[in-house]
Amino acid sequence: MDATSLRELRPDDPTRIGRYRIEAKIGEGGMGAVYLGRDPDERPVAVKVVRAELAGDRTFLARFHDEAANAQRVASFCTAQVLEHGEDLGLAYMVTEYIDGPSLLQHVSDKGALSPGMLHGVAVGVAAALVAIHSAGLVHRDLKPSNVLLSISGPRVIDFGIARALDMASSHTRTGQVVGTPGWIAPEQITTQQVTPAVDVFAWGCLVAFAASGRNPFGQGSFQLLAARAVHADPEIDDLPAPLAGLVQAALRKDPAQRPSARDLLLALVGGAGEAAVTTELGEAWTSPPAGDPGATSRDVPAPSPAPAPPPEPAPSPAAPTAQSPSPPVPAPPVPSPGPVTTAPEPVAEPEPEPPTEPAYERRTDPPTERQYVAPVAPPGPRPGGRDRPSRRTTLIASTTAAVLTAAAVAGAVYYLNRPSGNARNTGAESATFPADPMFVRIDTAPGWPRECHGDIGVYKPGDRSATTLVKGSQCDILPERSPDGKLVAFTRQRPQRAEAWVVNADGSGARKVTDMARGTRLTWSPDGTRLAYMGDEDGVRQIFTVPLRGGPATQVTTDSSAKDDPMWSSKGRIVFWSKRDGDAEQIYSLDPNDPGGAWKRLTSDGVRAVDPEWSPDGSRVAFVRGEATGSDIWLVNADGSGAHALTSGVVRDMDPAWSRDGRWLAYVRGDVTEPVIHAIRAGGEDDRVVSPEGSTLGHPNWS
Repeated sequence: MDATSLRELRPDDPTRIGRYRIEAKIGEGGMGAVYLGRDPDERPVAVKVVRAELAGDRTFLARFHDEAANAQRVASFCTAQVLEHGEDLGLAYMVTEYIDGPSLLQHVSDKGALSPGMLHGVAVGVAAALVAIHSAGLVHRDLKPSNVLLSISGPRVIDFGIARALDMASSHTRTGQVVGTPGWIAPEQITTQQVTPAVDVFAWGCLVAFAASGRNPFGQGSFQLLAARAVHADPEIDDLPAPLAGLVQAALRKDPAQRPSARDLLLALVGGAGEAAVTTELGEAWTSPPAGDPGATSRDVPAPSPAPAPPPEPAPSPAAPTAQSPSPPVPAPPVPSPGPVTTAPEPVAEPEPEPPTEPAYERRTDPPTERQYVAPVAPPGPRPGGRDRPSRRTTLIASTTAAVLTAAAVAGAVYYLNRPSGNARNTGAESATFPADPMFVRIDTAPGWPRECHGDIGVYKPGDRSATTLVKGSQCDILPERSPDGKLVAFTRQRPQRAEAWVVNADGSGARKVTDMARGTRLTWSPDGTRLAYMGDEDGVRQIFTVPLRGGPATQVTTDSSAKDDPMWSSKGRIVFWSKRDGDAEQIYSLDPNDPGGAWKRLTSDGVRAVDPEWSPDGSRVAFVRGEATGSDIWLVNADGSGAHALTSGVVRDMDPAWSRDGRWLAYVRGDVTEPVIHAIRAGGEDDRVVSPEGSTLGHPNWS
């Protein structure tokens, strides 16, 4: 962001948002205003503040925070790192790194087409950013030259992960409306087809063609004219050099299923070279815009060694490409460096229909999809905005810094592109830090769940070929829960009209009934392992009870009339659960079971369905399932209700979180309830992997 484009604050502009001091206004767009701010350590940040009328739309706000939390998970390879989001002074906001540099649109408008070196750097950098964005389960939806900033260390893509929020604003979209930026949206966005990562690949092709010529490949004109050309006309890409021309041509195919994925683009651009060769190529290719001659054109800078051109017509893939599409048989190299970020006027995206709601435990989704995560590379230190044009000595230092940053990003990208697929079955040897502990599970011995239950209680160690049955029979046994000392397992035995709480030794011996309970719910252990909490029916309302394991009267903990379920006792003594006490949507609460009728603490408050809470072993955090039954994610929140954020994301159902003993991993179930697949993911959001064995149907994981 050039200092000359910053505007002084007006009386109606905020001077502080959250913990950030506001210094100047960067710009304004359809979603709101963007400001230059400073954090408490005086580092520059970009603060995007949502318009007041949108901030009053609960549907928009829920989606905005959801998408901002997802965007925080995007690895910082050539992207704008999202630092924080929240609400203050009645306004919703999102904070990102501040990038000191012009947008691609501004640079091309002022100085013309990019030099071959800068063109290659932009093509590689934006492709790398898309790999990171798509790997986090997001689609940018509004990639365009104004959303690519040219920093001294390389291109940075901004405003990813928030375009979809505007779609969901109930008072600001309508069915059938095409929302987007003319000249950059894909044919399927215009014809309101399904939005996949392929729309970003199409936009990448338009963007690279624009950078090479200064013109959109589909010309200029009204939205209708540009839309018609995008759907029916061939793009004009005569200004592109031969290696890039083939890739851009493939990216601009009308059929999204025939476009390469972002990963395919990145591999083709770096030509399958080794890490050192790619580092050299990108380091020499990228010339920082502020350092170059204002009059320099593509004729003034020698082009880097061209990467091999892709095959003239790659075979179509069976489905729209994604960041997880199978890669071509090329050694996996890498991606340019990370960096900070400003924010430009926000993207506008096309609407998607709301998924239909279905009863809990009966939802249907698409088959489970792969999720992968790239560990972020530490961004460079902050640079003050608004400085004068650098001297030759400064430029040399900056170029050296850029090469170092590129090398760091290359190393990270080599790891990402070569790491085992998240869809691969875990062997137990992929990570030395993956828990060696087995999981207690529900084993489905016949299909039909949940309408027909054929569940046994078993134990499964990730990497084994199958689970071992502990409790079997014709009855329905579900929801195993390990005791604090690991010597016992509690589980729910479903009967046609009722349910029972049972306990069994960890080796499967000594099974015995403890008490009757409500159907379809779980048991949980007190911290000392002497009591169980469960749901019971009292005057037609489900209430939380506790009962001594060795016998004795039960104690009723709750007495209110609200719907509630999923109790979970923490190591610090509190019970967490969901309730509809304060509205129509389930929200997460905690209470002290030793104070029946005492105050509840509300941990979630955004009005989005939140169920199945699970305490971390140290009692400091709660994992829970957030979202409607057709497409929920796993979220984390601190015990005091702060810091809520998404751990998983995607379009399929994620459910049943369970912590490892050390609190560093969570197991969860992904997919349709009839065909559950157990995954495991680090508590920081990395290394998502499938752990279910082949040929078995396991559910309700509980790490022993």
